[in-house]
Amino acid sequence: MLFPLTLTGQVKEYNDLVGKAFDALNNENTPEAIDFTQKAFTWASKRGDTYRMVIAKSTMGYIGMQTRDYEASYLNYSDALTYLQKSDTVDLYNKIDILQNLAIIKSRYSDYRMAAAFYKEAYETARTYVRRYPELAKENGDLSFLIDLPYFMAMQMKNSGDYQGAGDILLDLWEESEYKGDTVSLARALNQLGIIKLTNKDYLEAQNFFSYVAFNEAIEPDTRAMALQNLGVAYMELGNFEKAEKWYSEALALKLEHSSARSQFITLLDYGELEFKKGNNTAAIEKWELALNTFDKLDAEPDFFVIYDWLQKAYLQIDITKAARYGDLYTSNIRNWMDIQRNQKDNPSLQAFNTKIDQVLSSRREKAEQLALIKEYWPLGLGVVLLLTFILYHLQLFLTKQRRVLIEKRVREVRAAKAQEILDKIRRDL
Repeated sequence: MLFPLTLTGQVKEYNDLVGKAFDALNNENTPEAIDFTQKAFTWASKRGDTYRMVIAKSTMGYIGMQTRDYEASYLNYSDALTYLQKSDTVDLYNKIDILQNLAIIKSRYSDYRMAAAFYKEAYETARTYVRRYPELAKENGDLSFLIDLPYFMAMQMKNSGDYQGAGDILLDLWEESEYKGDTVSLARALNQLGIIKLTNKDYLEAQNFFSYVAFNEAIEPDTRAMALQNLGVAYMELGNFEKAEKWYSEALALKLEHSSARSQFITLLDYGELEFKKGNNTAAIEKWELALNTFDKLDAEPDFFVIYDWLQKAYLQIDITKAARYGDLYTSNIRNWMDIQRNQKDNPSLQAFNTKIDQVLSSRREKAEQLALIKEYWPLGLGVVLLLTFILYHLQLFLTKQRRVLIEKRVREVRAAKAQEILDKIRRDL
């Protein structure tokens, strides 16, 4: 999500230039928007007004985002961040905005580690902002930064192969959102935990996470649609094509009504893969070409280039000319992307965090069982506790003298045991 900057200032000439830039952009006159913004930057630069240079550069970055010129946008947002750090004006909100957009651009080009780093800095800035200006943050709805930014950071960490780091954040969000009754954050966290399970081929546990989101009517339809699609992926990987098709179909129906073209593209991509695995090449081609017609911004989505490769393979048995055309498209788009994606699978961090999820799930189940037993047997337990307390009290009086003789020896033994326990833990951590 992009966040256009709020224009403030007392200099009418400058404000008019920036305002005209946005008007031109709204009228789809990009060259004029760029021209007005450049004039605004020149105006501020001549007067040494660093903060208004920040606003102008941020506006240039925003124009680049809107026109999908991400290279120019990244340079302008980077300049804006540099000028903001030099400015006497402390504007934490705009710093968050700039960092978020830098993260979005890095993610577009599959540089997930840098995207995560920008989101982390944005989150740290947001914490400072909320701490210094709690009333303002609450009034403007900016407390959501404290939930959204860690979530976005976790997604980028997951994409970069840092499953352990991503998982730790998602587990915290799971516990926190469940405690607060925040179904939106809970659904997002569980969906991402399911994806980690899916990546680790733990399909049944992944289905549990996805099912909670997919079949919870309190959750927004677009989020439920994503979970339904992921549920379809899990069934497809298990070889249950009938169930996979059912969930893909339901996901697509929801997305056509509630989700973006990009989100629809992703479902059609997976739906086509299912048809291809079933041997229905014609049906697969139909789904994939519909995906291309639905979402026409593949140039900014390197992860989606795989559709060209799949279309090439599907067309090999039907139309060699089209197969060659899609093969050329795939080759021309994939080279740089392959370097970035290399070594992101079979990551030991994934295995480690998968075990951690299992431990959390096991702990939650054990606590539920213990609570059920306590509820069932608490009257009897209370009587036993009172009786034992009476007996132990008199026994304690009898043993007091004997215990005094042994106490120093036991303290030394306990200290030695604790020291050994700490050493053992250090060795295990290594």
